[in-house]
Amino acid sequence: MVAGEVHHFQNPALLFITDGQSAWDINGQKVQISCGQLIAVETGTVIKLTEGGTPDLSGWELQFNLYTLFSGEERKEVDWKVPAGNSFQQVQLSGLTLAGLGHYFREENAQDLIQIRISNQSLLYELLKHIYRKQPRVVQTIEEGLQRSVSFMHEYYGEVITRNQLAQITGVSPWHYSRKFSERYGVSPLSYLSQYRVFRAQEQLLLTEYTSQEISRQAGFEDAHYFSRRFKQLTGVSPRNYVQSLGQRKIMVLSPLIAETMIMLDIIPHSVAVSPILLADHQHKLFASHHIEIIETAQFDLDVERIAVVQPELIIGPYISEEKKQKLRNVAPVIGDLQLDLEELLLSLGALLEKDAEVRSILMHLENKRAEARNQLESIIRSGATVMVLRIEPFGYRYLGGRSTKLSRLLYGQLQLTLPEPLKSGEGWFNPCSVELLELANPDYLFVEPRVMEHFDAGERWRELMESRQWGRLKAVQNNKVFSVDTRLWVDGFGGAGFPLILNQITSCISDHEEYCAQ
Repeated sequence: MVAGEVHHFQNPALLFITDGQSAWDINGQKVQISCGQLIAVETGTVIKLTEGGTPDLSGWELQFNLYTLFSGEERKEVDWKVPAGNSFQQVQLSGLTLAGLGHYFREENAQDLIQIRISNQSLLYELLKHIYRKQPRVVQTIEEGLQRSVSFMHEYYGEVITRNQLAQITGVSPWHYSRKFSERYGVSPLSYLSQYRVFRAQEQLLLTEYTSQEISRQAGFEDAHYFSRRFKQLTGVSPRNYVQSLGQRKIMVLSPLIAETMIMLDIIPHSVAVSPILLADHQHKLFASHHIEIIETAQFDLDVERIAVVQPELIIGPYISEEKKQKLRNVAPVIGDLQLDLEELLLSLGALLEKDAEVRSILMHLENKRAEARNQLESIIRSGATVMVLRIEPFGYRYLGGRSTKLSRLLYGQLQLTLPEPLKSGEGWFNPCSVELLELANPDYLFVEPRVMEHFDAGERWRELMESRQWGRLKAVQNNKVFSVDTRLWVDGFGGAGFPLILNQITSCISDHEEYCAQ
């Protein structure tokens, strides 16, 4: 799924997100989507993908109809409405619930049409049960009023804002507002606003070519001299010298891949947010050797409170949902949406950190390594032998497409290896794959990635595949050319330090140096 796609629903439906995150527009309302969410939509719903999100985004769509069936009456279709009273409804499922749903999505559990129908009905009722679960009643409090005033500051920080305005939004007197705000946030309302404006000015200094005077106006400071004084008071340097001071800043990075690539540029982050289950071995050793603090967080649910405790001076990350980004912007300046493709990431970091010369040198080194690998694989490339990467997930299989980024670009673009013909229509990073399509692709070399995810285990699905009749017919299986690869390295570890490890594994496996391969 890519940004700009539009989907129209002719029936009520339940959308169960099993991987990744994105931003959607559902009937004109912006909604953040992430792994573990269940979305119920009514007939006539229109969903537009406003952001591509993570390339791993996947899930299931269950459309259904509802009928009345009373004795002596003709069957009638009912226009189903979501219980929440809106045209759609979102529910976050717990990790335990997610793990318990896995058996519904295994094809082997349904041997005939009746079993399939019973299983589908059972799954539908199981998911609807979560949609109809009673939600806690929201009570309007002074806390909500304070949050409204904070949201107002976030949206209109570039304009003149007074304490009286904020108190009116909250619904209390100015004096009472200041007291309650200070109790809740630890600073006065106008001090909070001033700091928020400086955070946004820091972002502009890093991302644009605007002058300090232009940035001060955009950030809501009417007086450029006052802006400079306030900026230096909060950051320790003038706006003019801020970018040059980044190497000494307390930088929090939201991706281990970005952190390891920054280290290549001699910018050592203070801390990195990681999901422990996805941290590659080389990253763990690298971060320990540079004394980088590891902040543990869930795979698709960034822990903003733990990040705030660190008190970073700058936050750098990949795609972040708008909801999380707004919370992080209260903590520090945020540079987000960095691409995790290694070359693109290096170019972005080089421009951001003023390390363009270092980036050019690294890119040349990477190309030399790829050229060496192409020489090693020359006979395989010329022979047209096919190479496939199969991802095994608890809910099915996917294959690496030939026209995407990161690993796809390396294998099929830069190393010039051949994707099986039946798979060339796949546009995505990872595309749905049945065992029948796998048999049709019949690759000469098969890399298998049992997907590593929180709450899920792909082991059972892996065993089912190896026991299938199609598995034994594959050329790669018959010729002992099946190699297991690790999500933590090949997907989440494809950074500056992980690149040579992945390249070595590819060339060693395909060129028969088996000591480097896990089979």
